Amino acid sequence: MAQTLRTPRVGDIVGIAEQPGTWVVSGISHSDKQANLGKIGSQKKDTRRVAWGLLTYRDELDESQNAARIVREATTE
Repeated sequence: MAQTLRTPRVGDIVGIAEQPGTWVVSGISHSDKQANLGKIGSQKKDTRRVAWGLLTYRDELDESQNAARIVREATTE
């Protein structure tokens, strides 16, 4: 059975597959299924346009995954 792609909403807190950092969705494009993201906690303006399929939603992670993400980001940034 195919997995249904979640449609991001402005304000969602997300990650990008295989990349450190936490991002917030600042805009979406339904026509090409991409989201505009801004990096949370970055000193410089760091924005990206990313396909919906590469997003991981922080509200879908369990506590052990969140803890592992925090440690990984603290040691790689």
